[in-house]
Amino acid sequence: MSEYNFKGISPQSIELLCENRFQDSKAFYEEHKEELKQGITIPMRQIMLDLSDLMVDIDEHMETNPVRSVSRIYRDTRGHRSKIKYRENMWMFFRRYKNEYPSAPFYYFEFYPQSFGYGVVFWTWKKSIFKEVHKLILKHPDRWLDAVKACEEAGLTYGTYDEYKKDMYPDAPEELKPYLKAKSMGFSYSCNDLSRINTPALIDELKLAIDIARPMYEFFIEAYENMMNEGLIKIEDFER
Repeated sequence: MSEYNFKGISPQSIELLCENRFQDSKAFYEEHKEELKQGITIPMRQIMLDLSDLMVDIDEHMETNPVRSVSRIYRDTRGHRSKIKYRENMWMFFRRYKNEYPSAPFYYFEFYPQSFGYGVVFWTWKKSIFKEVHKLILKHPDRWLDAVKACEEAGLTYGTYDEYKKDMYPDAPEELKPYLKAKSMGFSYSCNDLSRINTPALIDELKLAIDIARPMYEFFIEAYENMMNEGLIKIEDFER
């Protein structure tokens, strides 16, 4: 194992993060702000620093700014039903800069009070344009199945957040049909052993899984670039 910036996220830090959410108090947060920064925010940013070379090797347009990549402990509650101001879960995205590449596919890492996980995901703000992924699957079925196999070898499991009830491609090969129903999809791993994120060995684990799953990210990004080239995703649609 190489020398990494990341040394781990301790049970004590996660417990404090949960207590901060439970208290939901600005006074409590301000009192423990530095502890939360040192125990949660900085280690999460260090993960990005340790993975940045690999991510740029996978995609030269990948955003590697740790500040932009990691979620904040303080929640923006505007427009949300829940008015709880603080998180008990944290995540980070490995993706192209969202202001220049909206809705791009991404890798992620996250943890909750009882679990952690990671994977590669692609969803779009408009469900219908996800059919560009279907088109690419049908065009390159063997490449797609190889990418699925790569994800399985990385320990990632397929899942979709939304799918068509109707068979949209009745003549497609049966082994492709589960994926051709999807309006979004991801390949993910989840574990309840939080001791595994309290060690630099997590970086080796993430590096291995991310690199093995590279063919899926490359497949997704090609479909995404097709969407951009065909004008299905326009940056101006996301500008405020």
